Amino acid sequence: MNRSAPWEMIFVGYGDWHLWKMDGFRTRSAQLCRFLARSDRLARVYVINEPITLRYVRKGYAVPRLERFRALPLRGGLRQAEEKIFLLDPSRFLVGPRQVKRLYMLRLVRKLVERLQTPPILWIANVHKAYLMEEVPALLRIFDAIDDWESVAAYKPFARQIRSGYDTINEQADIVFTVSSYLKEKFEKSAKQARVVHLPNGVDADLFCRPADPPSVRRNGRRREPRVLTYVGVLSERVDLDLIERIAVDWPQCRIWLVGPISREGERRRRELRHLTNMEWKGLVHHREIPGILRASDVLLIPHKKSSLTLSMDPLKLYEYLTTGLPIVSTPVPPTDQYASLLYLGEGKRFSEQIGAALEEMYLPDADELWQARIQESTRHRWESRVDRIEREIQKRLGTGAAQP
Repeated sequence: MNRSAPWEMIFVGYGDWHLWKMDGFRTRSAQLCRFLARSDRLARVYVINEPITLRYVRKGYAVPRLERFRALPLRGGLRQAEEKIFLLDPSRFLVGPRQVKRLYMLRLVRKLVERLQTPPILWIANVHKAYLMEEVPALLRIFDAIDDWESVAAYKPFARQIRSGYDTINEQADIVFTVSSYLKEKFEKSAKQARVVHLPNGVDADLFCRPADPPSVRRNGRRREPRVLTYVGVLSERVDLDLIERIAVDWPQCRIWLVGPISREGERRRRELRHLTNMEWKGLVHHREIPGILRASDVLLIPHKKSSLTLSMDPLKLYEYLTTGLPIVSTPVPPTDQYASLLYLGEGKRFSEQIGAALEEMYLPDADELWQARIQESTRHRWESRVDRIEREIQKRLGTGAAQP
């Protein structure tokens, strides 16, 4: 095996290509897939797509089944999506018990591996697909740990399968990348052979290339009323909707933009809060629209609860927010403590008070310096630098000769 040759990679992300494309490739898996494919070290990336689930098992989220049905081919197989990115699709008519789908997809993946001239790197970010580490020959087995699935309330019905997946990862993975320091410590205690590496989220610098106007421009222009407070992200159990309600009550003169898909619980709370007319629930917005929404805002929000789930997270929105230079108000969840000089942190009443300070920031003598410092910080977190780190870790692991196809 020529270890200096470009690598082939089988990529099993969280979600799949069709879901990523529908909302603009906004997630970590979607971003890493596309940026990895741009690397000279990768020959091709093969994305494994999910079969259709007719029964509603993802509790709390609206999975667009009809759109995904139309996106899948009549017969399963391989096709090219972008330069160096190929999709391994199941048939749109693949229905039946979970075990049947699993055996079908395993056969497709094995056939793909047989066609490749070199053993692939197997990248998995979906705990439910960890069994592939045992069943598919690979040059390296990599797990990308995104959040602690055992802490997600909506996943409780699948606790046994999730635990089994983590056990397989701990036994089989050669490298584990973790989105947070919390997960790094967790896997360092449990992984048998893997090198565990903290790999935070990043930002697409080409998409988020324009900052908001600097304070010197905003304060000298005509004062815009009402001011806009914006949250971008999935409105799920990680978000403190009671805190958002408090913000809407405390700041009736401001518009509250809530941008992102809404869980079932979020839908229930939205109905309860209809009387708060300054709250605007915008739902899922294509990722290419997010930079403009952020630039049109005055203050950007991260109102996350403090829990074992949010301890395991690294909000991707933080890095996208920083590109604007605008003030950011957050609860003290990781990794905000690392950027305390650039953020306004608080909980409960203090969070609401910090919004007031953030709204007045443009009038501070050092407002332009704060704006520039946030933008400068965002340049340290481009996805290209994350891919560079991934490549170094792969090369380091291959150099040890520890991984076997």
